[in-house]
Amino acid sequence: MSGKLYLRTYGCQMNAYDSEKIAGVLGAAEGLAAAGGPEEADVIVFNTCSVRDKAQEKVFADLGRVRHLKQSNPRLMIAVGGCVASQEGDGIVARAPFVDVVFGPQTLHRLPELLARRRTTGAPQVDVSFPEIEKFDRLPEPRTTGASGFVSIMEGCSKYCSFCVVPYTRGEEVSRGFEDVVGEI
Repeated sequence: MSGKLYLRTYGCQMNAYDSEKIAGVLGAAEGLAAAGGPEEADVIVFNTCSVRDKAQEKVFADLGRVRHLKQSNPRLMIAVGGCVASQEGDGIVARAPFVDVVFGPQTLHRLPELLARRRTTGAPQVDVSFPEIEKFDRLPEPRTTGASGFVSIMEGCSKYCSFCVVPYTRGEEVSRGFEDVVGEI
């Protein structure tokens, strides 16, 4: 498949890093190039942040804004990823039944497979699991051009502070191997 991807990123620098990886994964697997806006897209991905309630509600408002696109083009795929997806899981599909795929930060590498399964089965796909370090093993090379870019050396957190959602949305702390990090640089 080739087509256009509209990718909207909410929140932190980790989401910016993840969005770069999402674009790379979908570019490699499905030949998707950047769309100028959601109305041009074959696949729409919202990479979400759950730090504040307002950010969560903004995602659902933005989903409401693209609903008509799905109604006029049933082949359009709409995916919600990131921390809101991880927190809400099946609740996203319950609240916005036109969403095709829900995936967490640790399963973004499975997005092409989830989209394919949705196209085949017709059933919404939800994968917000926390596989060990699998995500790092299956990501494409960085697409950054210029003098700087993101290099993830670890993700998640194992501290479970009472005020923080990171362990619940990004999983336990997982570190990459030294050779992998140096190889990416």
